[in-house]
Amino acid sequence: MANYTPLPSRRPAPPRMYPVFSLKKVCDTIESKCGNVYVTERHGKGPNTVIVLPEAARELEVMISYGRRSPMNAKEQKYVGYGHFMVDENGHIIIVVSHFIEIQTMNRSAVSASNLGPNGEFNPGLDFLDYHREEFQRNESKYNTDAFGCQVDPFLKLCGPSEFVLEGHTHPDLGVFYSSTDKVSGSARAASTPVCIFVCDPIRKKMLGSVGKDFAEAEIVVYSRKPVSHEELSEDKRLSPPADEVVRLASRCLRTRGYAGYIRFHTRYDSKGCLKIKMVIPKGRREG
Repeated sequence: MANYTPLPSRRPAPPRMYPVFSLKKVCDTIESKCGNVYVTERHGKGPNTVIVLPEAARELEVMISYGRRSPMNAKEQKYVGYGHFMVDENGHIIIVVSHFIEIQTMNRSAVSASNLGPNGEFNPGLDFLDYHREEFQRNESKYNTDAFGCQVDPFLKLCGPSEFVLEGHTHPDLGVFYSSTDKVSGSARAASTPVCIFVCDPIRKKMLGSVGKDFAEAEIVVYSRKPVSHEELSEDKRLSPPADEVVRLASRCLRTRGYAGYIRFHTRYDSKGCLKIKMVIPKGRREG
């Protein structure tokens, strides 16, 4: 029998330590650093929490045509979220999502989306995922101010650069649940870190999230920016007639039951004011 030197035993990796913040502290930081924001949606229940920051919420809404049927969300879509892991004083996980990137999948259907081509060939879209991730992580700290002069991600200095914290896909008009495939792939993705496994039905506007390989229950909290009313515009941002009157009338509509939308005002690079108004009008009123 040949003599040989046995390989050294594998050293167990030390457990990773995450920043400790209470959920109240996290929410207070968001509400004080991200401007005029508020919680617009809550989904699910559980001791863990997944928080979607306002700019990330807008990215997801546009990506998956949230709230309506569209050519893009008729079939399953896949995406990843980047942000930060934290724990509260009781050891429960808090995940903050600051950015979403869509995975350019192939061979899609209403109930599946493959990372590979129809015959198992490589999907060049995965190269774009790597590129966009690296570009975002390289520049997120430099460009961390949104169009309103507020912080996009108020946890960069506290937690460091963003990392992969969420893997998600859509269930178009199917409701939210974990299939057997979701459970297998989710357990693999969250084998070593408490990644959020996330499912969203963009048409029914439902979300489901869990944390870690054991699919621990979590509540999803979505932040959005409050519509800017005419009264909230500061004196230096007041508009001259007739634009001022347009803002006043739009603000009245948005405060009326059944209306939805927003008013946004910001200063351009040439120091000129830019006003954007989006208004969703109730069907009965539109017909009238």
